[in-house]
Amino acid sequence: MFLQYGIKFIIGGLLVCAFALISEVCMPKQFAGTFSAAPSVLLAGLVVTLIMQGANKATLSAEGAIAGAIGLVLYCMVATPLIKRYTTLKGSLLALLIWGLGSLCAFVVLSVLLKW
Repeated sequence: MFLQYGIKFIIGGLLVCAFALISEVCMPKQFAGTFSAAPSVLLAGLVVTLIMQGANKATLSAEGAIAGAIGLVLYCMVATPLIKRYTTLKGSLLALLIWGLGSLCAFVVLSVLLKW
């Protein structure tokens, strides 16, 4: 198990560097964080899971990532208005709750519709 985490750490770091280079040439610069963090970590995790545990386990991880991405979109839509309306901490926590609930609902709906 520790070997798997170590491999994910190394591959994830290398992919973060690669995506950071891509983000340097992207305009506008607001997308730099998107290209340097989440995609590379997800790719590293999926590749290592695919190699070490097989396609079925990697499929489950990818499906969870899709649901999490839908929740992230919801978080992004509500975070700023909630932070402006409430304090930073309260608004962030409420948005985080919406992310979790949105991801869970997305996973349930997609698993029923797509028979995951």
